[in-house]
Amino acid sequence: MSSWQAGGLHRTRALAATLLAIAVASALVPLTSTAATAAEAINPISTTAGESSLAVLTPENPEEALPESDPRLVVATEVLTSGKLTALNLSSVARSAYLVQKAKTRNGARSVGKLLAKENYGWTGRQWTCLDKLWIKESQWTYTSHNKRTGAHGIPQAYPATKYEYMGSDWRKNPVTQIMWGLRYIDVRYGTPCKALNTFYRTRMY
Repeated sequence: MSSWQAGGLHRTRALAATLLAIAVASALVPLTSTAATAAEAINPISTTAGESSLAVLTPENPEEALPESDPRLVVATEVLTSGKLTALNLSSVARSAYLVQKAKTRNGARSVGKLLAKENYGWTGRQWTCLDKLWIKESQWTYTSHNKRTGAHGIPQAYPATKYEYMGSDWRKNPVTQIMWGLRYIDVRYGTPCKALNTFYRTRMY
């Protein structure tokens, strides 16, 4: 490869990196960590009789605020440095970054969980209600939740926590990775969230 060709390739990759940075930054503007904290303070988590003290109100149409994209790409948080960088890639990465940031609050995690359950498994209505109740009881939708006695961790309380590695190595800091793993676990083991919740009621685990 000539020096002229190498220079052109370098400039192309630099431009792609710049476009990626702009896309991710734009996606994160609607919900900074400060704004997310303020939003929770304005809409505090309510308490429902018989449920966890951190049960929360269901946001109205939470999915309307989320940009649409291929749900199969939702967990992707990195773009390969080689290969063709397309508008779809940039859009998917920007959406992923937005979902991850949003899911770091309890209300945001519920909104993202509701969206991903619908997109990937068709779980709405009663099935969503069962999933919501199950993960409120397990972790109150908190991605840093940790059971010191058992070692179970995260929103779906995977035990051992290293099971998340199947979905992604970023599970400690990425609530979307936890949610995606938890949805798949319920689908494979129980078929539906309501069956998983019924097991939880009988055994206090699922």
